[in-house]
Amino acid sequence: MQAPQAASLAVFPHEGLSKTLYNALLLLAVLAGTILTSYRFTFGVRDFDLLYWLITAAYLLDIAYCLNLSVKRGLTVLSGRRGIARNYLHGWFAVDLLAALPFGWLFSVLSPEAFPAAAAGAALLRMAKIGKASAVFRDIREGLSVNPALMRLVTFGFWLLTVLHLMACGWVLIGAGEQGRPAADQYLRALYWSITTIATIGYGDYTPDKNSNLQIGYTIGVMVFGVGMYGYIIGNVATLIANLDMARAFYRNKMEEINDFLRRKRVPADLQKRVRDYYAYLWETQRSVSAAPIAAELPHTLSQEILLFLNRTLIEKVSLFRNADEIFIREIVQLLKPISFLPRDYIIRQGEYGDCMYFLSSGEVEVLIDGSRVAQLGHGSPFGETALIQGEKRMATVRALTYCDVYLLSKADFDQLRARYPDFDAQVKEVMAARRRALREKP
Repeated sequence: MQAPQAASLAVFPHEGLSKTLYNALLLLAVLAGTILTSYRFTFGVRDFDLLYWLITAAYLLDIAYCLNLSVKRGLTVLSGRRGIARNYLHGWFAVDLLAALPFGWLFSVLSPEAFPAAAAGAALLRMAKIGKASAVFRDIREGLSVNPALMRLVTFGFWLLTVLHLMACGWVLIGAGEQGRPAADQYLRALYWSITTIATIGYGDYTPDKNSNLQIGYTIGVMVFGVGMYGYIIGNVATLIANLDMARAFYRNKMEEINDFLRRKRVPADLQKRVRDYYAYLWETQRSVSAAPIAAELPHTLSQEILLFLNRTLIEKVSLFRNADEIFIREIVQLLKPISFLPRDYIIRQGEYGDCMYFLSSGEVEVLIDGSRVAQLGHGSPFGETALIQGEKRMATVRALTYCDVYLLSKADFDQLRARYPDFDAQVKEVMAARRRALREKP
């Protein structure tokens, strides 16, 4: 009799909030490791304190995490540990391992006399981990629902901080720093020099030694890099900041286009105001002015899920939908068309032929017969179905009292639903009968 096999531990998911949080912590560890390692090498610090071992532990933990992390390659997800290990060994494993091993401490213990010569190599191996930052940022962009412009701005700030620090360390290493000062003072002044040089400000209070070709060459390289960085900032960062809220930018452009059109066509001022109020209402309530739903571009099943989510409030409010089965709900949400009305807009006019009915999602409307109010309807109310059922003219006028969001259902779709779903047909007749009784009871 075979002994039962122990259940294997599940691998970590390749996406989700936990992966995003881990990536953020890894970026902090990589940035701290790069800054601390280069700083200590620059100023010859040989103390392997708590920070050194915390970074070492974080890098070792990253290796263990990656060996137990499912991987998405194209459209395929690797969830078996053998496939995960093979993928990792052919990827970042070598860099992660070399960066995690405490070579600096090993050299100081095993061969103290060789430590100064080996320190540069140990520092470079540990700082090689910074190369993984680009892949980590890419994972965050793909797994986190965040504004792309904001993500690019964060990425730019990360690399700019890293470059400024490394250039400051380089300035000290070539002997251009004020050697007589403490290490922290030298670093602060070197960082000041790198910022003023890259920003093309260059006050001139810290300059290379005119007799040192190394310092002059290093400064030239930093200045060339600074010119390129300055051009990048001017050409991209302003656009990134402007596009942090892409929906608002689109709204502003749309309103400029609409205002220009209204002016050129000499539309009356009161009508212009109503048009602007309409788009302002769409922006305030939906943060969008686009009439083309994204769901229309999606596959049928995915479109259904999106529409069910977007219309869940309406489905809960409208009495006709509360007891309907899921198949009916999935069909009707694809037939409803959202429309918004301003206060005092006429949604239905008495005497016109009805070719659609409406479901009031939000707001209030009044029902008028021959100019007199006979009813007031709130959110969740259907109206306009009587003319569809009887094939007659509209018996009443419906006018918006407030800003209203309604969903339109055409007569062809309405008749099709009634023919397919007898329960829906019976509920429509009940609503119509109740409304007639209410109208007859009005004094």
